[in-house]
Amino acid sequence: MIIDLHTHSTASDGLLSPVDLLARAELNGVGKLALTDHDTVSGVKQLQQALANSQLSSTVELIAGVEITATLEGRDYHILGLWLDSESLALGEFLASQAQVREVRAEAIDRRLEREGIVGALAGARAIANGAILSRPHFARFLLENGYCDKEQQAYKRWLGAGKVCDVKCTWPSVEAAVEAIHSAGGLAVLAHPDKYGLTLTKMRATLEAFKAIGGDGLELISGRQQSAITDTLLRLSHKFELACSMGSDFHSPEQSWSDLGCNTELPSTAVPIWSLPAAQTTNYSGASSQ
Repeated sequence: MIIDLHTHSTASDGLLSPVDLLARAELNGVGKLALTDHDTVSGVKQLQQALANSQLSSTVELIAGVEITATLEGRDYHILGLWLDSESLALGEFLASQAQVREVRAEAIDRRLEREGIVGALAGARAIANGAILSRPHFARFLLENGYCDKEQQAYKRWLGAGKVCDVKCTWPSVEAAVEAIHSAGGLAVLAHPDKYGLTLTKMRATLEAFKAIGGDGLELISGRQQSAITDTLLRLSHKFELACSMGSDFHSPEQSWSDLGCNTELPSTAVPIWSLPAAQTTNYSGASSQ
């Protein structure tokens, strides 16, 4: 079975609607799919409701998920919550506070772009988001669509990327608070794409040790198409810190073939699958068995 536990839809910064995402997953042969939009479960709820009401049918097992931005020792990380109760009140309150942090950041980005002579960026980004939680890709698409750059990546290189004029620092919650919110919803907390934070091996060890100490359940062993050496290193660290292993495409767009849905087919034989943990053996909120 092909398993993909890290994907994004138009509920955050993905290009496919939740319904189209599920359809593409089925087309690509995915058996288990987690929708993990940034700081929101609105897309998950949409699919759960459609499946529960028989408005939608799929052979894909939907796993309720989210990707939360949080801070550990002064550095921002992304934490995946998997096998969540999407109706959890505690999680809902936590995500509402995340939306407010993103709103404050969006307003600051807008002010900085205006100082650069770019007017109407916030309104344009909101129009593109169309009710989704606001994020930098919405600003990048606004800049592209209005002729300020030729490619989205140029928007990051000139305005939105790290160290650039619109690199607004946020007051994100702690990773400990994120893990607590995930656990309060009955979910499992996974450190997303550990190789993508630019950590030295020493810092990676320290981060994983701290993540385990505050209750983290697993790490994303494989993210998109990655080099086998990276997988080998992370596998050794998963054993050292007794963290289960997840895998996902980090899908955002069909145009990005290196992160298409279901691009990873299996974990190494010695990895402990995150879906083997007890919390992943329960029945999810949509009523579909996750066993």
